[in-house]
Amino acid sequence: MAALLFLAGLVLWYQMSAFLAKQSIPASSPEFLSLTVLIAVIVLLLLTTVVILTQRYLLHRVHLLVDYVKGQQQGLVRQPPLTLLKNRDDIALLTGEIHSLLEALKQHNETLREQSLIDPLTGLGNRRLLEQRLEIALPMTRRRMVPLSILMIDVDHFKAYNDHYGHPAGDTCLVEIANVLRDTFRRETDILIRLGGEEFLVVLLDSDEGPALALAEAMRSMLQALGIPHASSPSHSIVTVSIGVATAKPGTRIDADSLIACADAALYQCKAQGRNRILGRTVEGDLLAR
Repeated sequence: MAALLFLAGLVLWYQMSAFLAKQSIPASSPEFLSLTVLIAVIVLLLLTTVVILTQRYLLHRVHLLVDYVKGQQQGLVRQPPLTLLKNRDDIALLTGEIHSLLEALKQHNETLREQSLIDPLTGLGNRRLLEQRLEIALPMTRRRMVPLSILMIDVDHFKAYNDHYGHPAGDTCLVEIANVLRDTFRRETDILIRLGGEEFLVVLLDSDEGPALALAEAMRSMLQALGIPHASSPSHSIVTVSIGVATAKPGTRIDADSLIACADAALYQCKAQGRNRILGRTVEGDLLAR
C-alpha cells in the first residue's frame, strides 16, 4: 500500500510539473512553489482519505468475520452475516470456507458425543449415559415422591455360547436381546443400557415393584419365545436371561451405586436358584420373588 501511494505521488508530481511548465510559470517562482505545495497537500489528503475508508471497510468485514466465529463457538449464531457474503471477494470466499469447516466440525463433535454415550454394537446407552441420566433421575424422583426401579439383566451361560458358536454369533445374539429390550420398554423415559459383555440394565422412572416385575417377566418370556439355540447351555437349550429388579420407594434417599448393587444382589439370587427367572428387591432389603 505504501509503495502504491509513493508511486501515485510521483506520477501526480510529474503531471503537475508538466502542467505548470505549459503555463510558462518558472519553477523557481513563489507562485509555482505555493501551487505545488497546495496540490501536493490536496493529493495527499485525497489519498489518505481513500486509504482510511478502504481500511475501515475491510477491517469492518474482518471484525464481522471474527464475531461470527466467536458466535459459532458460543452457540449463539448459525449463519454468517450477509454483509460478508454479498461481495464476491476473498473475504466472502474465506467466510464461506470457515462456515463449511465450522459446520463440519460441529457435526463431527455431535457424532463423537453420541458415540461416547452409545454402545456401538447394540445402539443402547452405555455406562456414561447411565451416569448422566441417573444424576438427573434420582433427585427428580425424590422431589416428585415417585418410585424408581432398576432391572439388572444377565444372559445365562453366555461365555459358553461364545465358545460354542463364536464371537460373531455372540454379537448377533446380543443385538437380538437389545431388540427385545426395545420392544418391551417403550416409554420415552425408559433408559436402556448395555453395561458391557452380556450385562444389560434398564431404568424405569415412576415404576413400582409390581409393574417393574411384570415388565421384567415380559422381557424374559419374549426372549425365551424367540428360541435362540444354545446347545452348550447346562440348564436350557435356548438363550435365556436372569433379571434382578431393585425398586426405590417414593422419597427414598439412595445413590445410584446402592440401587445398582441392590439389583445386582437380586440377580445373584436368580443365578443361585437356577437362572432363567426374575427376582425383585426393594432398597430397604425385603425380598419380592416371582
